[in-house]
Amino acid sequence: MKNLKGILAIFCVMAVLVFAGCTEQQASNVSQEEQIVTVYVAYGSLDLIADEFEKDTGIKMEYVSLSSGEALSRLKAEQSNPSADVWLGGGIDAFISAQQDGLLEAYKSPNAKDIDPLFVEEDGYWTGVSLVTIGILENTDLLSEKGLPQPQTWDDLITDDYKGELIASNPTVSGTAYFTICGILQMYGEDEGWNYLDKFYQNTPFLTKRGSGPGNLVTAGEYAYGVAPDPHTTLIADSELPVKSVFLNKVIWWPSPVSIVSGAKHPENAKIFVDWCLSKEGQEVLMQASPRVPVRGDIEVIEGVPNPKDLDFLDMDFMYWGENRDRILDEWESRYREISTTE
Repeated sequence: MKNLKGILAIFCVMAVLVFAGCTEQQASNVSQEEQIVTVYVAYGSLDLIADEFEKDTGIKMEYVSLSSGEALSRLKAEQSNPSADVWLGGGIDAFISAQQDGLLEAYKSPNAKDIDPLFVEEDGYWTGVSLVTIGILENTDLLSEKGLPQPQTWDDLITDDYKGELIASNPTVSGTAYFTICGILQMYGEDEGWNYLDKFYQNTPFLTKRGSGPGNLVTAGEYAYGVAPDPHTTLIADSELPVKSVFLNKVIWWPSPVSIVSGAKHPENAKIFVDWCLSKEGQEVLMQASPRVPVRGDIEVIEGVPNPKDLDFLDMDFMYWGENRDRILDEWESRYREISTTE
């Protein structure tokens, strides 16, 4: 009996040691997992973002670079077992679609208090980390040579001064152009907005397929004015160019968002990542990675980047324009299909 008790005692000790070893290994695995956040991302300078985030938080950012459409398709396919914790950057329409499909987790970062509510989805499903802004890129040589004015308002663009000198892109091809016309319809109301566009397109000799097309033609000296996304970045890339960026009385914009993925395997790290993106430190890093307008006005912007507090942003209803995309484009086609579109 004593031998049996001794064997049982030894067995119990061994079991405790084995369990302790397993627990230690599990704790180690959890600890290792807690130092990782996986991000689907469409942004510039990803290594810079990853390095600075890890330096600030101790958490390793593993990322997969994907377009908006690719990221949305993956999130749909992986809905029951997502690989990503966070989605950063890309088109707001894709984020809205993901929100409607239950692919995103609502999270209101404490740092959102320092951001204009315009840039934050009301329930916290996405928050802008930077802004794509629509402005005018103008060729200063042509303005001087032809005695052309500098626009101040959207109404200026429909006057005879701009006829034949204004280039825009085609919204049936370019997402940039689609949100630009949505901004105009939002600004004026749909009825007056379509009347405005009737006059606007009378001043455009043709349209380009890509949103970058108008800016490229202005930079080349072929036309005086181009409706362009983030026109300030042209001079940041090459300060010797004879161009100037102008933001009009109301700035049409859309966010480059960040969201937490529903069912994320590292939800706390995902929150830390979102918080970091919206912090002063994170905003400065993201601005270095891609010189867009930041969402915080209390940081020092790099040379050439506008501070958001100096711009008058239009209140955009992205959900409405996303839901009405087909109707808007059908109306656009019925009115303006005769305008030629080039590369």
